[in-house]
Amino acid sequence: MATPATDRVRSTIRTLGVKNDELLSDCDNTFLTAKLVAEDLEHHHDDASVQDLLDATLDLVQCSHTLRSYRDALDSLAASYQPSSQTTDFKKLLKDHVKDLDDQSPFDPDKHDFVKQFKEAVWKVHHAGEPMPGQEEEEIVVMAGSQALPNKSCPLSGKPVDQLDNPVRSQRCRHIYERDAVLAYVRKHEATMQGRRRTNSNACKCAAAGCPGILVEDQLVCDRSLKIEIREYMLRQQSSNVDTVADFTLLEEEDDDTPLKGSGSR
Repeated sequence: MATPATDRVRSTIRTLGVKNDELLSDCDNTFLTAKLVAEDLEHHHDDASVQDLLDATLDLVQCSHTLRSYRDALDSLAASYQPSSQTTDFKKLLKDHVKDLDDQSPFDPDKHDFVKQFKEAVWKVHHAGEPMPGQEEEEIVVMAGSQALPNKSCPLSGKPVDQLDNPVRSQRCRHIYERDAVLAYVRKHEATMQGRRRTNSNACKCAAAGCPGILVEDQLVCDRSLKIEIREYMLRQQSSNVDTVADFTLLEEEDDDTPLKGSGSR
């Protein structure tokens, strides 16, 4: 039975895990910003700055991997910690857990999805539709999905995906929903099917127009990749809006310099 002291230690470990997750989220946001900036630099053929950003991204994914290892180690400690008669060296205990995790799964920053997406985004600036050197055709399909959401609004609530309170994605068809709306939709369908034999023909269909996918409650999830994709979509929207305003401002300035017809002296 856990003692109050044990519960306090486990609670502290879980709090550290939450702080760790916040740092991981900051890493994800920093990566997305670096990728967008790299695209702009590539447009201007600033190869040196693009390489600097790639080097920084490699450092960032290494840092992210370390944080993730510590997060997993903290989760393990929170579940397994037991007090003993000896003073616990938590620093050593945590490092040992992290080392065990790293030994089980060696890490190569160059193979990280973030780095692959960075390189592909830069490549596509001047080579859209062309495979990168050494890249297989199927990889192009997978990586292209990292920048394009399958739907821009929830098929049920109509809310834009970047305004959803609790976004979830169907693991089957990849469409994105507001969690409460899609769960209500699936459960209502399940209630109408009560007592009937389950078949593909009467399964709960995805509400996105034209999608043949099936919705299953335990396959509606909000994973890390979904949050990253929505964040990237938001950043690209903001960047697009800034560019539009800038273009409009330039047009206004040009109009101001153009003499009005019939405005000459009489």
